[in-house]
Amino acid sequence: MKNKISIFVAFLMVVIGWTQEVESYSIPLDTCVNVLLHKDATRLKEVATCLVTNDDIATYPLISAIVDKRLFVYKGTAVTKFPGDTLYYSVYPKLETISVQQEKLSEVNFPRSIRTKFNVLSKKVNLVHPNKSVREMSFRSFKTTGVLSDVDFLTSLKINEEEEEVLLAADEAIYSIWLHSNNAALQNKVLSELEENMNVHMLDPLLDYVALKENTNVEGKERAKKIIENIESREKTINVIQNLFSGISLGSILLLVALGLSIIYGLGGVINMSHGEFVMIGAYTAFSVQQFFIGFLPESWFDLFFWASLPLSFVVSGCFGLLVEKLVIRHLYSRPLESLLGTWGVSLILIQLARTIFGDVTAVKSPEILSGGINVTQGLMLPYNRLFIIGLTLVMVLLTYFVFFKSKLGLKIRAVTQNRDMSASLGVSVKRIDSLTFFLGSGLAGVAGCAMTLIGNVVPNMGQTYIVDSFLVVVVGGVGKLIGTIISALGLGVLSKVFEFFYEAVYGKVILLLIIFFFLQYKPKGLFPDKGRHSDD
Repeated sequence: MKNKISIFVAFLMVVIGWTQEVESYSIPLDTCVNVLLHKDATRLKEVATCLVTNDDIATYPLISAIVDKRLFVYKGTAVTKFPGDTLYYSVYPKLETISVQQEKLSEVNFPRSIRTKFNVLSKKVNLVHPNKSVREMSFRSFKTTGVLSDVDFLTSLKINEEEEEVLLAADEAIYSIWLHSNNAALQNKVLSELEENMNVHMLDPLLDYVALKENTNVEGKERAKKIIENIESREKTINVIQNLFSGISLGSILLLVALGLSIIYGLGGVINMSHGEFVMIGAYTAFSVQQFFIGFLPESWFDLFFWASLPLSFVVSGCFGLLVEKLVIRHLYSRPLESLLGTWGVSLILIQLARTIFGDVTAVKSPEILSGGINVTQGLMLPYNRLFIIGLTLVMVLLTYFVFFKSKLGLKIRAVTQNRDMSASLGVSVKRIDSLTFFLGSGLAGVAGCAMTLIGNVVPNMGQTYIVDSFLVVVVGGVGKLIGTIISALGLGVLSKVFEFFYEAVYGKVILLLIIFFFLQYKPKGLFPDKGRHSDD
């Protein structure tokens, strides 16, 4: 008898619980929001279950904010904080932008047990995530897991989407679902679209489509094979262009560093192993200017720090170079071995000094205008920071040419380079020219260091990365020759990227060094041999 009563009571509990659960699913959305914002503990689970069961697109922004812990309350309404400083006031089924100070917001935290209830919706919820990269990845996840019933849902989310990359990912998901369907009409529709607009991200779905044994669309398979061939051919072309651009970018950096080195070595025959540290000084100058702008100037002025850093990096690095020239190098002209050892010692001192003052790793934020890049075509983007470095290199080369070939200072420098004693006998202050040349060469290295902060961190030994390659540029181009330095830097940059593409980076470097070795056997004085006092002629 007791067992029967227990079974009856259990049955009643199940029925009552089922009835309450069904009723909870009809809770109005406004009520759900109010419960969540006021954290009514007795109804939190009930509301969470309701939101999951209803699976309403209008609730996705709210659920996303709960899961990511970025839900706030402002004057009794739900506010979700998106990436950056922009806040969005949630007005279902749309979002309206408002500007709210952080201190006026009250954060809403939920226990993990509530947040995990929404895990079953995470794949869908991320389709409306404020971060476009998350939305893009979420759409792409449907390429392998989506079914035909998802197409209408995915299509509805495309209507309000503005980001091109996300729209592309949505199309890829829909195309993949159609390709793997048994509907030949849908398959042919996708193939027609891809014949018009090739998409590299559709390569794997197309390969799967061709390999699918259950697929009886023979004509579709043949069309898919041609599309695959066209995509692979296009990818090879894009890779060539990308490697060429990367090589020019690397060559521009080498040229910026090697310009000053070429000038110094051409003038005094000094093997300056500390030249890389002038690059580092230029980078730390940019970092210091950034910190000054953050600490003492209005936030709206922040992006101006980089443009102020460029001339300051030239001056600061030039002054350090001037100091090193007067204290160390002045006594080592025309003594290559001693200058190599002496400047190596200076290099170690400067690296340790930077590590003591700034630490091991710091970073400089790129100006907003240099963020992003030019989308030439799908899969090929030219970053603004790299384009800027190429443009900056071009400007510095033109200025260097003007100084050395169109000014009195340049005439004196070339005269001292050609014949030091004769220049002195004609009234040229050789020591003054030495100092000015060292200032200019070190300043150019400082500009290179400032530019490098756009593509990497600032570390004490960053100059060591480029010093060997810079010497190779100078030697291959011809000592003190501007045109030789330009051709050599760009050539080495492009060849480095070409060899890295076909081989691993280490083997590519070895091959490049072997080519330089055999080249110098044939032309030991470089592309443009020196005709001055360092020549054996």
